[in-house]
Amino acid sequence: MSSEHVILANSIKKVHQQLRRDVNQTPEAIESIWNAHVSNIDTLNNYAQSMRQLAEHHWAEKSHGQTRLTWCYETIKNYFHGDEISGLQRKCARDQRKQIKTDICSNCQIKIQQRIDKPRVLDVGSCYNAFSSFNDLETIAIDIAPADESVHRIDILRGPQPPLISIHSFDTIIFSLVLDYLPTCHQRLSACRIAHELLTCLGLLLIVEPDSSLRGNRQKSWRQALEQIGFGLVSYVKVMNLHCMAFRKLITLPIMTENDLEQISQLFNIPQDTIIDDDDDDESLNIEQKPIVIDQELFNELPFSFD
Repeated sequence: MSSEHVILANSIKKVHQQLRRDVNQTPEAIESIWNAHVSNIDTLNNYAQSMRQLAEHHWAEKSHGQTRLTWCYETIKNYFHGDEISGLQRKCARDQRKQIKTDICSNCQIKIQQRIDKPRVLDVGSCYNAFSSFNDLETIAIDIAPADESVHRIDILRGPQPPLISIHSFDTIIFSLVLDYLPTCHQRLSACRIAHELLTCLGLLLIVEPDSSLRGNRQKSWRQALEQIGFGLVSYVKVMNLHCMAFRKLITLPIMTENDLEQISQLFNIPQDTIIDDDDDDESLNIEQKPIVIDQELFNELPFSFD
């Protein structure tokens, strides 16, 4: 690993550490903490440039075979244009045979029958608009920390922001290395519910999340949460250091109580939500520290591997 790679990764980790530390210290102030974070333009600009350097010059050099970008692109193409079992046309036919409930408006029904030649994609947390290189996608890129002028500075948690970000207007939404950035499970659920609103009928939600020593395979709990808010699993793939999950929107967003939302949000919980500050006094917390043996080289590539 190059010294530049280490410096870039460390600068990114510090932003995540500080955000989680602030939230853990005063969880009741999450809204004001997040708003302050989004407003810290200098920190976010530095973060964005570091992330872009890592993605374009370090991750690209180390990637072999399928990457998060190629997986997203291939999944979109296979879903809207492919004839295999994960394809949209095959899924619709199977839904009818299996009597699977789906809510499809008349406009989307026509689009599906005529085939969606150029899927409209919302790339959330895009940074530098990586999917703009795929000419057969109509991509809108947003981020709280754009590293390219083609990326719109928009916070997905603020919901639809017409005319650019409107309800029921995207065929695909991509959360690539985004949900772990959000410091609470409630925000992750909110982001997924907003994505549900923005997607067209049977639209595709792609989630890419890092795999490291504390994360493990969260596919089961996240799938359970997403199914409860109207999504169905299309595919799951494990690639180097990453979990890649594809879901489709099946039904309109169910009406839920606050208690329902609280229970579902906990399914999005990750160990980092309760991470202990490095400066905490372990003895006063009566915590027995045990060494964990891991292959550090496997995880150092990831920007969030501070666990």
